Amino acid sequence: MDDNKSKEYILLTNLEQKTKALSCSSCLLSQNAISLSIAVDAIRLTKLFEIMLQQWQGCLPLGDARDVNFPLWGDKIWDMIKVVRNSYRLSGVDVNMYEFESGCYLLFKEKQAGVDAMGNSIEPFRSISGSEVPVVLVCALRELIEVLMQISEFLNSPTEELIAASFDQWKSCYRKHYSKNCQQRYKNWKIQYSPRALKKSLHERTEKELKSFKEMFLNDEEFEMVYDVEQKRIDSDGLSRFLFTHAERFGVSYIDARPMFSKELQGLFNFLETWHLMQSDLQPSKKRAEKPSEVADELERKVLALVGKVEHLSSEQWRDRLPDIWRQLFRAFRNEIAKAGPHEKFKEFSKKTLYCILGHLKSKGMYLSQVTNTEITLQLEGANNGMRKYVNNGLAELHPELRKRISAHVDRELQSLAVGK
Repeated sequence: MDDNKSKEYILLTNLEQKTKALSCSSCLLSQNAISLSIAVDAIRLTKLFEIMLQQWQGCLPLGDARDVNFPLWGDKIWDMIKVVRNSYRLSGVDVNMYEFESGCYLLFKEKQAGVDAMGNSIEPFRSISGSEVPVVLVCALRELIEVLMQISEFLNSPTEELIAASFDQWKSCYRKHYSKNCQQRYKNWKIQYSPRALKKSLHERTEKELKSFKEMFLNDEEFEMVYDVEQKRIDSDGLSRFLFTHAERFGVSYIDARPMFSKELQGLFNFLETWHLMQSDLQPSKKRAEKPSEVADELERKVLALVGKVEHLSSEQWRDRLPDIWRQLFRAFRNEIAKAGPHEKFKEFSKKTLYCILGHLKSKGMYLSQVTNTEITLQLEGANNGMRKYVNNGLAELHPELRKRISAHVDRELQSLAVGK
């Protein structure tokens, strides 16, 4: 078997090969033995695909079962049912190809679920009679067809919301596991230039990076789907749509406890990270234009540094705006944030107030909804402690008057930013 084939493709192919062997049986007993083996494999393969579909409904894949043509395999499984019917016909047994969820099948399915992959119990086989074996096999294959159809329909009709949420998850994973290396490489490049020489070099590198990025696409039409030529900016919405509708272009990548990004996907996100860093460095005038009274004091720096620990967990559409939103919130409610409550152990400022505000911003969609409050607390505190309840409950933990003022302030900021889009 080709080493480049996915596990799912190999399992389906093995099932197909085993089904073909039915006609090679010397007797009905041999046929039934092979049929039970096929049924077990089909049931377990169905369960595997059900789990994958559930995962994909939360985050679109960029590698799982990449070489499985689900509609085609649905047809192949139906052809396998025909092989079952014809093989048993040679033994004088009539098989109904349209059996589905028969009682004997449901019992067999339940029994075999109690035997793990390394188990050698034959107890599930004792639950059925010889005449029920082809019924069980047909039902198992029919159920596998059903899940293959569900996956095919799902992958052919992704929603805008799922595309956006999936892109946020992949980018969040990149920021957590890969972005530091990209940032360090950029810093190493940048350190060789004085402020005077940096601007020219930045313009040259911007053109070079953009040219390399453009080479990822087949033509100008594709490139303009992800890059606004007139505004000279990346179209994040267009890029996310292109990524999940052309997943085959970006290699095999996974998000799990040990994430693995393909070279192509790393290249895509490295460009986005580098582009963001270069654009920030190309706008130093904004920093110089700030009035002395607006320069952050020590407390402001500490507060913004704390909430900055979870900036990588923010949603894509808010990530660039959150630092300004937090800065405005701090300046508007400095007195309340600066004074820790009598029951707060940390006395430099009120973490309680900050975390309540953060929980409220998360409820407004500024942080990824799939990120748990436990994970946010771990990032902020270094441990999952009692501070989590403030992120959980948001403004409900604050005095009603303060709660009202903060809520109104955030709503005004949202309206202002919406108008300025």
